[in-house]
Amino acid sequence: MLGQVSVVVFVIAIILVAILAALVSGLITYFVYKNKITSKIGDADAKAREILDEALKAAEAKKREGLLEIKEESIKYKNEIEKENKERRAELQRTERRVQQKEES
Repeated sequence: MLGQVSVVVFVIAIILVAILAALVSGLITYFVYKNKITSKIGDADAKAREILDEALKAAEAKKREGLLEIKEESIKYKNEIEKENKERRAELQRTERRVQQKEES
């Protein structure tokens, strides 16, 4: 009888050890996958930040280009207006001289 009890205790001990080994294996697997997933999420976040930074830099460059074009056009129009004003003043001066010459004659 004592032999049968020790066999039953031995079988129960083996079952408990197997259950414990399965639990430990499950926990180890869980933490390994959790670390892998966390690492992948971190990598994805870093890539997203990198893409966002590149997009912001590109947007800033486009903004500077646009502002430069606007400044260049503004200078061009200013020069054209100044040229037109200079021509009008010259024409006005010629007209004034003609009027003055007619008055003197």
